[in-house]
Amino acid sequence: MKKWAVILVGMMLSIVLIGCGNKADEDTSQVYREKAEDVVKWLNEKNYEPLIEQFDANLTAQLTVDQLAQIEPVIEQSGDFEQVEKSTVEEKDGMKVVVLVAQYSNDKRVFTISYDGEDKIAGLFVQ
Repeated sequence: MKKWAVILVGMMLSIVLIGCGNKADEDTSQVYREKAEDVVKWLNEKNYEPLIEQFDANLTAQLTVDQLAQIEPVIEQSGDFEQVEKSTVEEKDGMKVVVLVAQYSNDKRVFTISYDGEDKIAGLFVQ
């Protein structure tokens, strides 16, 4: 339950930042889009170690590999990953918030990934 609270807090932070943010320039968007696509790839592959290495100190302290693994049923129910259909990158208060809409064979998933000023993942939410 604690992990879901952390993810939920990250999601709420992301939503607030998106609502108040400015669209990032194309170069910045490309960099963060690629970083976020790596996150999706690692989640799809159940390869959590490189993902955790990207977490900021707060997220590292609160979200473990075992807790990340609890998202596996959600991703598995979605089917095979096909492609990222849409993406946005917003900037607000030194944070970059990336929202990716990923198409799977059975469903779509929305990944919201927030990066702090040091390019560490400060929030992660999968819907």
